[in-house]
Amino acid sequence: MKPSKINPKTTIFRGLFAFKARIIFLVFVFVMSFSGILLSNWLMASQATFANINLLQPAPTQPLGYYDYFGQLLSPKQAAKLVQKQGLDPNDPVSYQKVGAVQITSELISQGEDIFFNRKIGDTFGLQRVFGFGLGLENLFPEIGIAIAQLQGQSTNNLEITLLKNITLGSRTFSQGTRINTGLKVEAGGTFPLGLKSNGDITCAICHAVIDKNGKRLAGAPNGEIATPILIALAQNTAAGFARLKFNPLDPQFQGNGKTIIDSKGNLVQLPDPQKFEQAFDDAVMDVPFGHFESTPDGINNTTQIPNLFTFGNHPYGTAGEAAVGPFAGLSVLNNAVHSSEINLLAAAQLSEQTLGIDPEVYIGTFLQNAADPSLRLPSGSPVKPSEWLRQVAPNATQAELEDQVPAPGTGTYPNLQPSLFTFNGLVFSPNTGNPDDIASGTFLFANNAMSAFQNSLVPPANQTPENQQALKSGSVVRGAKVFKQAGCATCHIPPFFTDNKIHPVEEIGTNSARAESRLALNNLLVPPQLYSFDTPVPIPTNAQVLDVPTRGISINPTTLPQGILPNGGYKTTSLRGLFLSAPYLHDGGVAVRAGSLQATPDGNFSVIDPTGLGLTGTLSQGIPADAESSLRALFDRNLRAFVIGANKAYPALERSNLDGTGHNFYIDQQAGYTPQQQTDLINFLLALDDIPGSF
Repeated sequence: MKPSKINPKTTIFRGLFAFKARIIFLVFVFVMSFSGILLSNWLMASQATFANINLLQPAPTQPLGYYDYFGQLLSPKQAAKLVQKQGLDPNDPVSYQKVGAVQITSELISQGEDIFFNRKIGDTFGLQRVFGFGLGLENLFPEIGIAIAQLQGQSTNNLEITLLKNITLGSRTFSQGTRINTGLKVEAGGTFPLGLKSNGDITCAICHAVIDKNGKRLAGAPNGEIATPILIALAQNTAAGFARLKFNPLDPQFQGNGKTIIDSKGNLVQLPDPQKFEQAFDDAVMDVPFGHFESTPDGINNTTQIPNLFTFGNHPYGTAGEAAVGPFAGLSVLNNAVHSSEINLLAAAQLSEQTLGIDPEVYIGTFLQNAADPSLRLPSGSPVKPSEWLRQVAPNATQAELEDQVPAPGTGTYPNLQPSLFTFNGLVFSPNTGNPDDIASGTFLFANNAMSAFQNSLVPPANQTPENQQALKSGSVVRGAKVFKQAGCATCHIPPFFTDNKIHPVEEIGTNSARAESRLALNNLLVPPQLYSFDTPVPIPTNAQVLDVPTRGISINPTTLPQGILPNGGYKTTSLRGLFLSAPYLHDGGVAVRAGSLQATPDGNFSVIDPTGLGLTGTLSQGIPADAESSLRALFDRNLRAFVIGANKAYPALERSNLDGTGHNFYIDQQAGYTPQQQTDLINFLLALDDIPGSF
């Protein structure tokens, strides 16, 4: 990929525009702060004002020097008053940590960036020794090395490899010589894919960073091309993650040569045949489109599209908005989930009986019997309780499945922890304090908060495509902003962050309910969310100070899911910033159209000229990117959407994964009273929502 040329005039103009916009914003901030109004409250209240003034106004950015206090932004003066009210010294930085306030500094953001790009996700015991993720990836390391060498120092957003041997994943065999799009990113001059370590560890960057036209990393953009099904199915014991999909290990179809174990009630139970179970699970994993992932141990097939991380002002977090409380308005909950409940495969056994109807011993036994490390597999001979065997082969839980994780206060004692609105398995990712070899080392919750501060510093990059330049010059973007208002889109997608920061019931949104239901089983199990004060060292001392996490305005009480999720599930209002980088669309990513599949007709409408490019079956299920403009057109045009939905539903793999592109029936088409040109203008407006939407 050749580096793009930079137009000095365009760069200067854009810089002046940005400077002017930021100055205006800072003046507002100063006035409001001087008046004693919390900046966070002003930001939320001002969104309606922005909607009436200028939809192309740049969004506010995270201010340095301010403090996050459980989702509220406080100026230094306001934070000092908070500390004083609690009888602490505002001149002592530790005082702020004691009350749960996090100062947003350049150093903290830099530390978060380092963790994001360079610190591994997951525990070595579960992810590597049992699941076998790294060992699986090693099968492709020779091909990856050859492909990178062939780049000759050039960058790529999709490392294409050629298999040197046959590889079987589930019931599918990829023959030697097959070319595979991995979606792995390689920087200019890079010697290994971004976010992937030579020992098989991965970092956040593997899914949440891409390469720009200059061959440099661009954090926050979703890796919609990554071959998640292939990279996961390569593991020897992929079925250890069976709770992520609708798989019951005791289903008769999986019976065969499984080990017999003693369950928690003292009954003898035969586990599934490891080969049958692994093949069936690998087949299900291979159903998942590229750029999608399955992270919740809820027994529901609800794979989700990788989101962007332009997070400031975009709370609550998670598809259903379940990450809503705590520091950074729930963003630290989301980061904690990624490093704990989503990646810690074994910890789900604690709640497997209540949430999945699966005995915990059956869960642990299924997890271990085909472990990638043979020394961890259940023994031959007399049946054992898998939990007792686990403690024989891994006597210290903190050095095994609890690596870098501590139970949150009030959740109980492992392995009998209860979830809360802050932690969905009772655990908090918080590596030991004072470890110079770990960049995530710090006091309690440091790493999660640092990553939150970093993610909140990210903004959508400039959309410098020729199409956006032309749309701005022709006035199409400005006209599209008017259509956006006229159609009522700003009712929920309120500028400048283009979200109302609410969770809407699934019945209102009308999209496939699978993702909305992901946390419902936890609702009757929740305990009040609590955290240790942020000056607490890890390991946690017995006299550590405990903080109650505020939930007012988020949930009816501290032990119920956020409002909007109950009773049947809900979806958060997704921000529209950075849409040009985030195709396909909707909560399931089901509205997907390949470039070149649509064509304008003489009357200005669009028709399908290549049906094979419609839906996920014509795009990410084949490792082919979805086109942003075409996918947005299918989102707004009911006739085109019908074709896309039909393509999705005709593909059994997508049906099994509940990926269909249905719902959100807010159309901007002729039947709704809009002209084809107005539809095009709206699309151009949405694709212009970058760091400075009103300029190129």
